[in-house]
Amino acid sequence: MVRGIVCTFSMSLLVFLIGCSGGASDNPDLGTVEGTVTIDGKKMKNVFVSFAPDGDGRPSNGVTDEDGSYRLVYSTTEMGAKVGAHTVKISSYNDADPNDMDAQMATPKVVPEKYLDVEKTVEVTAGSNTIDLTYP
Repeated sequence: MVRGIVCTFSMSLLVFLIGCSGGASDNPDLGTVEGTVTIDGKKMKNVFVSFAPDGDGRPSNGVTDEDGSYRLVYSTTEMGAKVGAHTVKISSYNDADPNDMDAQMATPKVVPEKYLDVEKTVEVTAGSNTIDLTYP
């Protein structure tokens, strides 16, 4: 009797763990992505970079640092972007308190409006990718 209960519990635990690990669609192949953003000849900080995969899949995002460099984040636990073609867009990143309207208004918009609607198409491959983004 005890042996049957232990066996049943073990099988249930195994099924639960397999179910929680997610399928292939939850964990797509990723490539790490880093690069720089240059706007009108200057490497820019505080630029929000978004890579949206063609077809299904979650986008990956990053924010440029003082040197204009970014690294993409896919999820809270994974860096990179889904392998394949992506549409890339940029915008100004604002880390000011969203409830402080004065701070929001005072934060400079680093991306000129003429580049906000510009879409670039890039290919992310397995492994390490360096994708520099230059506007214009």
